[in-house]
Amino acid sequence: MAEEETPRFDDNEEDNGEGYSSEQLNDALRDMYELFSQFKDNANIETIHVNRLMETLQAFGRNPSQADCNKRIRELEEDGKFELTFEDLLQLLDESWTLVNNDRDVLRQAFAKFDRTQHGFIDIEHFRTVMRTLGEPLTDDEIDGLIQLGLNDEHKQINIEHLLDRLLGSEE
Repeated sequence: MAEEETPRFDDNEEDNGEGYSSEQLNDALRDMYELFSQFKDNANIETIHVNRLMETLQAFGRNPSQADCNKRIRELEEDGKFELTFEDLLQLLDESWTLVNNDRDVLRQAFAKFDRTQHGFIDIEHFRTVMRTLGEPLTDDEIDGLIQLGLNDEHKQINIEHLLDRLLGSEE
């Protein structure tokens, strides 16, 4: 079986201006290509079907809404693009709609809107209702997972700071 060719950066580049060597960039690119390859329907074809876009983006750490993803798939199909190359995926990963907002302050402000007492806690049932009705609804399992992340031993409510620490890592 022939070894698959993965894209490479110019080996003559010692540093890309961001502090990474071409070897480090090649390693990262190779890892990304291997992840991309897991979504190919046929090992002999270097593309994935556009219908696998959502799960592929999620595997790359992106979390676009299903509605945004469906819209982008329709746009691609209207342009006659039903298969995505690795390069196509890299371009999609750079598009703003695929990025995840992990800004602690923005998330804190969003959660604070549901803190009825303004003491840093959200009632569990209120949280369930909000997560089911606002934006793209979460499944019960996803909601339960978030609730478990936000609970600490001291309270029977979701502790906003504790939840942020568990989601994004501690600020310490």
